[in-house]
Amino acid sequence: MREGPNSPVQVQHPLEVLEDIEVEASRSTEGLLSATPAPWAELLAQYVDSLNELVAQGQEFNRPAEIYSLDEGHAGGCG
Repeated sequence: MREGPNSPVQVQHPLEVLEDIEVEASRSTEGLLSATPAPWAELLAQYVDSLNELVAQGQEFNRPAEIYSLDEGHAGGCG
């Protein structure tokens, strides 16, 4: 049985559900970050200083640095 348009029972719009999930995840992440003893302001300042230094040296940012796993980038599963 379907509820009428004036029924007090309303289904929340899917985008509102997703927004609620996003807001709750953001609050949870902020809570975790503030609960850790890491000096986030200092770390952010050091990160920005490092980026500024790279820019001042004229480093090009064409691609990210390659990251290799323990097997030197080999996909594994071969042979």
